[in-house]
Amino acid sequence: MAAVHCAALLLACLATLGAVSGQGVRERGRYPGHRGADAAARRAATGERGGAAQPHPLSQPAYRRRGYTYTRQHPCEDSSCYPATGDLLIGREASLTASSTCGLHAKERFCIVSHLENRKKCFWCDSRPESRYPLQSHRVENIVDRVPTRGEAKTWWQSENGVENVTIQLDLGAEFHFTHLIITFKTFRPAAMLIERSYDFGATWQVYRYFAHNCEESFPHVPKHSPRSLTDVVCESRYSNVAPSTEGEVIFRVLPPNLRIDDPYSEEVQNLLKMTTLRINFTKLHTLGDDHLDNRQEIKEKYYYAIYKMIVRGSCSCYGHASKCIPMPNAESREGMVHGRCECKHNTKGLNCENCEDFYNDLPWKPAFLKQTNACKACNCNKHATRCHFDEAVYRLSGNVSGGVCDGCMHNTMGQNCEQCKSFYYQDPGRDITDPEICQPCDCDPSGSLDEGICDSRTDLINGLESGRCHCKTNVDGRRCDRCKNGFWNFSEDNPDGCQACTCNTSGTIGNQGCNMLTGECTCKRYVTGRDCNQCLPEYFGLSEDRDGCKPCDCDPGGSYDSNCDVITGQCRCRPHVVGRTCNQPEQGYFTGHLDFLLYEAELARGSEKCQVIIREPFRDGREKTWTGVGFMRVFEDSHLEFLVNDIKTSMEYDIVIRYENQLPGKWDDINVIVDRQDPIGTDSPCINTRPQDDIKRTSLKQGIGGITVYPPVCLEAGKTYKIRIEFKRSDSQIDTPSASVLVDSIALVPRIDSLPFFRNTQTNENKRQEYERYHCGEAFYTVVKGNIPDVCKKYHHSIGLYVYEGAYECYCDSTGSVSNLCSSLGGQCQCKPNVVGRRCDRCAPGTFGFGPDGCRACDCNSIGALDNFCDAQTGQCKCRPNTYGRQCDQCQLGFWNFPNCQRCDCNGHADVCDAKTGTCIDCRNFTEGYNCERCIEGHYGNPLIEEGIPCRPCPCPDTADSGHSYASHCALDSYTQDVVCECSTGYAGSRCDVCADNYFGNPEIHGGSCRPCNCSNNIDISHPGNCDTSTGECLNCLFNTEGFNCEVCKANYYGDAVNQQCIECVCDILGTDAKGGPCNAKTGQCPCLPNVVGLSCDKCKENHWKIASGAGCEACDCDPVGSYDEQCNQYDGQCECKPGFGGRQCNECQANHWGNPTVECHACECNEEGSATLQCDRTNGSCICEVGIGGYNCDQCARGYIGSAPACESCGECFDNWDRILNGLRDETNAVIEAASKIKQTGATGAYTREFEKMEKRLEEVRQLLKNTTVSTLDLESMQKLIDGLRENITQSTGKLDEVEKFLENTTQRIYLAKLALNEFQNTSNQLENLAKNLKDNATRLQEGNVEGALNLTQEAFKKAEEAKDKIGKAELVITDAERQCRRTEALLSRNQDQFQDNLNENEQLLASLGDKLAELENVIPDLNEHVCDKRGEPCDPLCGGAGCGKCGGIIPCENGAVSKSEAALKYAVDAGDIIATKEEKTEEVLRGIAQAKLETMRAHAEAKESYEDISEVQMSSEAAMQNASVILMQLEEFMGKEGARPAEIRESAESVIEKGIYLEPAQIMELAQEINSTIASLTDIDTILEETADDLARANKLKKDADDAKDSAERILDTAQKVVEALDEAKEAQDKAERAIQKANDDIDAANRDLTQITSETTTAYQKANETVQEVDILQDRLRKLQTQALKNERDAKEVDDEGKAAASAAKRAHERANILHDNYTRANDQLSLRKSQSDQAQKRAMALLQKASQLSVSTMGKLKELRGMENNDHDNAMKSLAAEVQRLNSEMAAHLNDITEKSDYYRSCVS
Repeated sequence: MAAVHCAALLLACLATLGAVSGQGVRERGRYPGHRGADAAARRAATGERGGAAQPHPLSQPAYRRRGYTYTRQHPCEDSSCYPATGDLLIGREASLTASSTCGLHAKERFCIVSHLENRKKCFWCDSRPESRYPLQSHRVENIVDRVPTRGEAKTWWQSENGVENVTIQLDLGAEFHFTHLIITFKTFRPAAMLIERSYDFGATWQVYRYFAHNCEESFPHVPKHSPRSLTDVVCESRYSNVAPSTEGEVIFRVLPPNLRIDDPYSEEVQNLLKMTTLRINFTKLHTLGDDHLDNRQEIKEKYYYAIYKMIVRGSCSCYGHASKCIPMPNAESREGMVHGRCECKHNTKGLNCENCEDFYNDLPWKPAFLKQTNACKACNCNKHATRCHFDEAVYRLSGNVSGGVCDGCMHNTMGQNCEQCKSFYYQDPGRDITDPEICQPCDCDPSGSLDEGICDSRTDLINGLESGRCHCKTNVDGRRCDRCKNGFWNFSEDNPDGCQACTCNTSGTIGNQGCNMLTGECTCKRYVTGRDCNQCLPEYFGLSEDRDGCKPCDCDPGGSYDSNCDVITGQCRCRPHVVGRTCNQPEQGYFTGHLDFLLYEAELARGSEKCQVIIREPFRDGREKTWTGVGFMRVFEDSHLEFLVNDIKTSMEYDIVIRYENQLPGKWDDINVIVDRQDPIGTDSPCINTRPQDDIKRTSLKQGIGGITVYPPVCLEAGKTYKIRIEFKRSDSQIDTPSASVLVDSIALVPRIDSLPFFRNTQTNENKRQEYERYHCGEAFYTVVKGNIPDVCKKYHHSIGLYVYEGAYECYCDSTGSVSNLCSSLGGQCQCKPNVVGRRCDRCAPGTFGFGPDGCRACDCNSIGALDNFCDAQTGQCKCRPNTYGRQCDQCQLGFWNFPNCQRCDCNGHADVCDAKTGTCIDCRNFTEGYNCERCIEGHYGNPLIEEGIPCRPCPCPDTADSGHSYASHCALDSYTQDVVCECSTGYAGSRCDVCADNYFGNPEIHGGSCRPCNCSNNIDISHPGNCDTSTGECLNCLFNTEGFNCEVCKANYYGDAVNQQCIECVCDILGTDAKGGPCNAKTGQCPCLPNVVGLSCDKCKENHWKIASGAGCEACDCDPVGSYDEQCNQYDGQCECKPGFGGRQCNECQANHWGNPTVECHACECNEEGSATLQCDRTNGSCICEVGIGGYNCDQCARGYIGSAPACESCGECFDNWDRILNGLRDETNAVIEAASKIKQTGATGAYTREFEKMEKRLEEVRQLLKNTTVSTLDLESMQKLIDGLRENITQSTGKLDEVEKFLENTTQRIYLAKLALNEFQNTSNQLENLAKNLKDNATRLQEGNVEGALNLTQEAFKKAEEAKDKIGKAELVITDAERQCRRTEALLSRNQDQFQDNLNENEQLLASLGDKLAELENVIPDLNEHVCDKRGEPCDPLCGGAGCGKCGGIIPCENGAVSKSEAALKYAVDAGDIIATKEEKTEEVLRGIAQAKLETMRAHAEAKESYEDISEVQMSSEAAMQNASVILMQLEEFMGKEGARPAEIRESAESVIEKGIYLEPAQIMELAQEINSTIASLTDIDTILEETADDLARANKLKKDADDAKDSAERILDTAQKVVEALDEAKEAQDKAERAIQKANDDIDAANRDLTQITSETTTAYQKANETVQEVDILQDRLRKLQTQALKNERDAKEVDDEGKAAASAAKRAHERANILHDNYTRANDQLSLRKSQSDQAQKRAMALLQKASQLSVSTMGKLKELRGMENNDHDNAMKSLAAEVQRLNSEMAAHLNDITEKSDYYRSCVS
């Protein structure tokens, strides 16, 4: 119900709390600035002001300034208004309750914890009403804020000791708006509390805010963040700390100041502010912890709740309709109290102004809003009611204008606004709507009214209602129904229809009354006739309710045959090709002839020999011509002109008008005009009175230009031929002027208006004639220039032309020369194209030619070279003067030039014509050229001047050009030697160009030979001769360190670009260059390097190599990948950079003074310093290197062959030394054999060491011989022999086993490869099945919605397929298990043969080192790749963006610059664009379908309209035939009715009485008639006399009877005919109705089609706009894709593929924008490209993952396995295998996860729509 009052409170809240931003906790003694933390909030709550402010002058009741008085407006007058806020507790102490108060039932002791100046720590609380110590009372009303007096002690409320759950509740008793709360505590603030409110008087409660020192403990499920919306209920801790111990505050604001409030009048804000009850719940006390030790009363006495004061800030809720609140009835009022009843304004009422006043319910109640008062509006009851109510339905029906419904309408009114009268009452139109007497009772005449005398209550013109009009009987009229309708009479109450019908035609009677309402007699209108006033007078039509009844036909006197017209339509009978109802205009494509239509051109007449035709060109300045035709006929004295006239249509008098231009200064006196009639005048002709002398007329021509009318006029008959001869006698009878002449243009036969019947005999015609003459309508046609003809004359001209020329003439506009086929309706002038003349536009104007579709072109004859400006109409050839030539006569004749002073061309006899302007000869012959053909053409020589006579001949260089053996473009004749000198082409020399020039070669002497430039690559000095061989072209003098046939290569030990003179000497390092490799590369300068040496100069070792100074190439560093930091060693000493704990050159040994395997364990050498040569022992076994004579493992005893005590050892002697040397040699050889045997895997057991075995056997034989001579014991020799035999056997066995292992490894590798292929296949199958399962799941969901049974079947089928897939997976798992088993067998075999595999392991270590290097390279590349792809380097994984092998890569907001994120964004944009384009395409297709459907419907409507038109035409033809028949019959009826005799009604009455002899009178009438007869008979006295006197009358009566019988027969026949006519008319009417219905249907169909087309157009326009929007979106997408492409250029191969695909997507989007009709093809192409990209990405990802997996496995697992293999026993083998299997399984799982990720990305990219 509260709508907007919260707005004011929000503004007040924001105003009062805006400065409240501190923590709001005042801590005494700890925070020096605590007093200002919540000062603003406290001032707002308590009403304090920061300082004394002077009141604004305008805030006073009146403010006077300069004589003007301003009166203060009420704040609610023009806007919303709100009461001031205050403390809601003031005055409501009785409504304030607490659930616990100390000393309320008995005196209670309490103690304090904080330090006090006095020693007293405990006090008494006695809050009982009868307590004698008010300072010991701590009831809850003490918290109400009030200003203490000086010296008054503080009061507070205090709860019982140790009670934690305590509530304080304020019952306001009415709805208030609550803004904020401030509580000041005397003790610790609560450890936990909450504030809640109710706006339904405690029925329901809502929590405002939770407060707790530990929110998670006290209110575990309440959010702890800051409020994010107005409705958030959170827990905060800042008001729940232990400190301060007193005067701590809790401040709560209903509307948090940190939240933006867009609509302060929203329902959300309103619900937050309104309140009827407030409750504060304290749920936990702050203690010092001693309460947990025991439960003594002394402990509880220290802990309780105590509040000094509490302020509840708010105001009464008035919804903007009151500026102050007043006390409730019978309520006590206090100063500062916020009352709960609003002093309502704006016509509202209620405690909160929540309702409208009783009579103010026309609008729904609304809260006031800013400047909108939304005041309740008074109901409009027109002063007929005092109560009303609001009706929502009525309000909506009125368009939200008025919803008030009046209650208890008075003064016989009713309705929503008491605006209607009750039944049997009506509104008095003369009274105001508010008049109490507005509703008057109906006063209907009971004789003529219906419905018990009810009348219309109001006037409604639309619905045909008239206030007070009664409901009349059928034939009754009048407001009171007190008279008959027009056409009815004999008003009677007994007649159910009220009146009888008249026999008169209503439309034909005066006043449209039909007849006299009392007597029934008819009175016809002015132009109506007939007994029943049902016919129009002749020459009138259209019987209607007009004042005169009928309208005049007004048939055009010239366009119609007579003055009669159709009695129904008024259509006159028109002459041929005349249309219009009155026949006043020609048919389209026809015209009415002018008065001078009978025009005869003089230039076309037969003239005497002296006559001359003069053609005149039209004026070029726009002036109107003064002649017709092409010009004039010039006549002289004693000449004549004869005109043939044979086209007279109407016999009447005509004026002969002669049009001319007199060439004399005076007039031409003597002219005879003779009319020669070829046929005699007819006897009934209007020309019968013409005499022969009347055909000879005399006239004269006036001076100047004009026309003369020959008097008297001539009478001509239609259809006859005449010759009019004009004889020109002497021009001046007094002066002889033989050169006198006159230009005759034409003669015209203008009809005399006196001879026209519609200009005479009646006054009307006479008036027409006077008007015609008044406007001088005929004078314009007596001259050529007609000027402007008044519009009033044009109708007369139409009538005259149509009458005289018997209708209209067809335009016959020439289709070539006219713009259209239509001509002027008066005169028939067609609209001509440029320079085209003639009525029909059928010829060019004089001075133009080339009659064609574009009109005619101007002749433009040269004024000097042409005789005149007239040219041939076809060719445009002007008439030229002598020696001139050309169409325009603007040039000289051939052989002449310099127009107009033509001169003969001078061409030395070698040309016939020259340029007409310059005289330059044209087409010189005899190989000449030049202005006068005075020189030979190029390639010829001679002197062609006519005085020299040396002809031009071809140049012989060495032969003529025609022979093809010529090398000069021209030559010349030497004037002295008369010899030919050739000007050779480039490359040729000699007087006849028969040798090659310097730097050229060839053989030009022979036919077909030529000289070509020597190609020496610009490496020669062309200024020096002899650079190349003149025959072969070989270069002889190469420069710039070049050589070759064309100097095209650099010399030996030079390199570069010889063609561009850039050959540089090679610089090769002597240490790294192979001296046997030849010179350096001639193109690149690369020196031939020794093995493993690189560089252009062979000056450095290959990467990871050293020792270039050896001169034999570089050796590999072989740095141990595990023990060294890098594969590269020192270039000079080969020392690798070792890691800690590693040593040796290759870092594959232990560090200095240590020995052992660095990958397993290193031991200190422990060499004896005195006995060892160095502290570094053997790195393999740890034996020290001893000084001479010293031995032992640590060089701490005498060596073999020495005696004594170390280090003082002496040699045994020479004999021992010799034997010892021999045995050591044998041992070395044996070890070498063992070492060679260990490599048997690589070379084979029987191949590589055959020769070594032979040498070994030979040496063994030698050993046997030596042993025979030695003193070594037999036991020693036997042991040695056994050792050798054992070694041989081991070698043989190892060779066999190695062969087996090789085969087994090969088989195992093959099976593992096949297993991997099967695994990949099963992985793909699993992915397909997963997609299939997903699709089946989606389909199942849809099917379940529509067909549960079908969904179940499909689900079962899917389950079967899933089971089959499961079986396949099981089989795959078997294969994988088998592969793993084979792997374990292989590993077991390797374990059993680890000694034999030692060498293989060494190879593996090398491979591992290389793989480690590759891994290091990959690891070095991975951060860069991660940065490009995932946007963070990550080594290897970034915590946010991930990386390679991390299970994630990009895809989140901080990683938006990565290729993955950008690809996904681009893909999303592409998908969105595809969806939008697909939507547009669907809408476009829908629109196109709508257009096609509309087109079909339009065609169907067109076909139906055509059929309807054909039906209408047939009906129209039949109707016209029927109407013609009806017209004939009606004319016959009129003729019959016009004859003298009885009227048809009387004849019909007599005939029926004679035939039937029946009586049709009523009984009363018969009785009355009988009485009249009896009285008449009674009055008769002398009957015989009467009979005698009436005998003649009787005979006359018999005769009349016979006539009546005859008339009756005739009438019956006419009646039958009339009946047929009526039937025909009915049929015609029915046909016309059908036609009208068909036409209406066609129109409806056309309108529907137009509406559909309009809708389609609108929808098409909308589609185009959405398309345009789609174009803009596609452009935005393209821009974003370009940005992605720019960023993607940083990526390597995979990123580049993403870039290419982005460009492809952009291109596809662009094509979709340009050609929407091939959208599907673009989609397919984009899909294919994305599939290719996915495939490539999959391959790249698989390769990367395979390398990563393999490298990780080799770097981690292999090293670990190597250590385990060397240190483990056989019984630990199974555990190691299990560990290895687990590791493999983990790697497989990780690989599967990556495969799934790749598959998802692939599906995502594949579904992309570009």
